[in-house]
Amino acid sequence: MPSTDTRLRLRWTLLSALGLALGLVAALVLGAPIEAVVGMMLVTPVLTGLVGAVLGTSQWVVLRRRIANARWWIPASAAGLGIGLAGGVVLVEQVGRALTGGQVHVGSLDSATRALSLTVVGLVSGVCLGAAQRLVLRPFPGMGRRWLWMSTAGLGAALLAGSLTADLIFGGLAGPAGLIGFVLVAGLVAGAVTSMPLARLSTAGAA
Repeated sequence: MPSTDTRLRLRWTLLSALGLALGLVAALVLGAPIEAVVGMMLVTPVLTGLVGAVLGTSQWVVLRRRIANARWWIPASAAGLGIGLAGGVVLVEQVGRALTGGQVHVGSLDSATRALSLTVVGLVSGVCLGAAQRLVLRPFPGMGRRWLWMSTAGLGAALLAGSLTADLIFGGLAGPAGLIGFVLVAGLVAGAVTSMPLARLSTAGAA
């Protein structure tokens, strides 16, 4: 039978994949209605915060009996990923504008450039998400720094893998199949990488 650590990492990976996928899909579906309520200036932080909240909720299912302050995981994830995704997108847009002199559209980029752009977004998002979640992990000595690195590497690799999968297998992100492939692969990669430090958490109680 799989060990306790293996089962924990598997649950974390699958729930993280589900949470990231649902969060991204929810942001896409609710983008227009939310913009109508809060306006164009606020829609991006609201949507990126929504992605973080959904991801954090799915991960909280695993953590709720393993860390005493698990209730803070969801708001930390919402704030961290919200800031990170928004900041990463702005960075890529500004660099693209400086290089091309015009607005950058992800859908119009070639496969390599899109993969690189999404990797940058993932790295920035991972740093911000990991830093916010690290605050919740302060009771676990030595966990915080490793978690920050794993979060950064995980989301960077996740968006890179998702982008390449969508382009090479499904013909890009424009169609539903490409979008589904992107979010599922990205979620699985992010979950698998960030599951690595989980063995350091207390195993008291069942998750």
